Amino acid sequence: MKDRSTKADITAAVLLDEDTLMLFGAIDQPLPADSVVMLDGMIDGRFRGGCWTDGAGERWFLGAIRVAGLAHMRPSRIEIEDAQGKHLLLPRLSNVRTNPAHLVAALREVQPQSLDVALDVAVTLLSGPAMGEGEAGEGHRRTRLLSGLAQEASRPDGFAEVLGRFRDGALMVQGWSHGFPAGASHVLPHVLVEAEEVRPHAIAAAPFHRPDLPDDAAGLLTVLEGPVAAPDTIRRIHFRAADGWRHLAIFEHRQLLADGVASAHARDMLGQLQGDAARRGVAAAIAARYNGVETVSQIQAPVRMGLDMAVRVPGAGLFVCGWLLDPTQAVRAVTVKGGGMTARLDADWSRLARKDVSDAFAHDPLFAGRLLPGNDGHGFTAFAREPAGIAADAEFHLELTLADGIAFLPLPCQPPTGDSLRRMLGAVNPDSPSIDRVVSTHLGPMLRTAASAKAAPSSVLHPMGRALKTPRVSVILPVCDGREDVDLNIARMANDPDFAETEILVVAGAGTHERLAGMVRQAAGFYRLAVGFVAAPTAADPFEAMAASLPHARADRVLLLSPSVLPTERGWLSALERAIRKPNAVGSAALAPVMVSPTLLYEDHSVRFAGIVAVEGPGGAVTYERRFAGYPRDWLKDQEASAVDAASADCALLPRELLMRAMADGGRYLGLEPKGLDLCLRVRAAGGSCLWLPKVRLVAVDEQSRNARDPRLERMSTLVDDWSFAERWKASIAA
Repeated sequence: MKDRSTKADITAAVLLDEDTLMLFGAIDQPLPADSVVMLDGMIDGRFRGGCWTDGAGERWFLGAIRVAGLAHMRPSRIEIEDAQGKHLLLPRLSNVRTNPAHLVAALREVQPQSLDVALDVAVTLLSGPAMGEGEAGEGHRRTRLLSGLAQEASRPDGFAEVLGRFRDGALMVQGWSHGFPAGASHVLPHVLVEAEEVRPHAIAAAPFHRPDLPDDAAGLLTVLEGPVAAPDTIRRIHFRAADGWRHLAIFEHRQLLADGVASAHARDMLGQLQGDAARRGVAAAIAARYNGVETVSQIQAPVRMGLDMAVRVPGAGLFVCGWLLDPTQAVRAVTVKGGGMTARLDADWSRLARKDVSDAFAHDPLFAGRLLPGNDGHGFTAFAREPAGIAADAEFHLELTLADGIAFLPLPCQPPTGDSLRRMLGAVNPDSPSIDRVVSTHLGPMLRTAASAKAAPSSVLHPMGRALKTPRVSVILPVCDGREDVDLNIARMANDPDFAETEILVVAGAGTHERLAGMVRQAAGFYRLAVGFVAAPTAADPFEAMAASLPHARADRVLLLSPSVLPTERGWLSALERAIRKPNAVGSAALAPVMVSPTLLYEDHSVRFAGIVAVEGPGGAVTYERRFAGYPRDWLKDQEASAVDAASADCALLPRELLMRAMADGGRYLGLEPKGLDLCLRVRAAGGSCLWLPKVRLVAVDEQSRNARDPRLERMSTLVDDWSFAERWKASIAA
């Protein structure tokens, strides 16, 4: 590629955010409107620009360069690629500012007669997708630039007297003006609404006669596409008239319509509007506004729609499940809107067979002869990601676009409770060819966001048995099912001198039997053990129960013990304590806090747990495997503690401080399978290490779940958990 030298003078250069640089100056040749920019011959970005020629025949330009991390660069060579693939060289920048007022002042000083054109160019540059908003707060300098230019270029021309918001965030404005443009939104220029920010909006507008105005002025009704700033925060509405930029001031005694009134008010005004094309444009804009009423059932075409459920996770997105009966393909788009959000559903939804819908409408005259036998794919499941900043209480609706109009369906969203999220999972087809993308793009982020917003389980401690001033170890025994036989666990511990100076925390999570507390109290008194009954009714599984009980643990060391683990000999706790005090495993860090587990055997004395290790597979993929699982116990030859990648949360001794650090950043999963491994990886991330003690052996009863679960739901839970685990640990696994 050949370079073309340019004669240019950069009058002002202003950083609008970390990635965007705005340039103003004179140049001897045209610049491309949208092109590639290169810094120092290596770093690619986007350039957008606009030129004009002043009265003296000199060419001036405004341009915006967007390159990631531009604020931290000092490029010596800036090249812009033109339409022929040649590079235009700009002079080296020597005085880059961060205050947009510098650029506004430069324009006012050297091109005062071109401020209208400069504002035209600035609006185009800063409203396009290539120069869209960045992180929160970065739009402040953009606002100051547009506001500064508008205040310099814009002249007063009328007032906005009545303002009202539609439910979808659009704005109706009624007032008067001398030169406000009239017509449909697709042919009119944008207006600039000046509030806390300055943003462009598409409009539809029409005039109407007002006898109180001079002959060269007229009443005005306009609809601004949303979301628009709250009416009480708007300071001016700038618009491009034929002879330059003008603005509507906000009338001192302006009327702000109550929510929901704008649609009715605007419809009442339609009969007064002048100009057929302009009136049709405003009427279409009003008809496209949702006013809270379902209109799908009023469609004259053979189209009907129903919803089964909708779940919203604020900050993540929405899940919608339902059916659309459209045998003639009359619906062109299905869009979810609300709170400033707009997202197409039908572009990426999954269709499902719904014979019940076909049967329900088989004898409806509107659909007679149009439903083909066997063509039952009317159901759908769909997701929509929501942008940041949507209010937690925002209302949503579906918009069906047809050839001759729009219809609406309210979308009442359920909150992300455990039951609604399970129903959402159960509605998704795990055999869909796009399931991996659905999980990574929608389900995973939604469930992760819902989990992070979930409150930690609350708990109440009820002391039972004898009092113990300073326990040596706190034993956490989580119970989250209907078992009543934990007295067997307490009896085994009472028969072992190792547990004489321990406190035993029996944690009653969700689903525990109502008689559990009474049984624990009786056993604690009979065996004279220090027992605490921790009521944690919102703890859904043993790991949540552990987290709920930790504030009540008083010892420096904690023993995590599943009710399914039963000792076969005495003294095993002492052996774990010796290992934690003096780790001698090969590869273990001598000074690192330790999480140590014994060998766990099935009831037939085959190996259930002998340490978990990371195994690298084809292509460098890493999986975690339980060593010797299912082998006879005679295969275990090791006697001393061995370093492993993960211990077993079913039976593990570790420092309470280490466990608290690991639990502080708890991973959230739908099933139990990944939680134990995740806990061990968090222990290691908190500075600990994991040991396996071969010579200490306990039996771990292989119990069946007491709660039957839908196999399809289990499969979906596994897919989501696999994604969540990989997302959380992929960097450390790769290392």
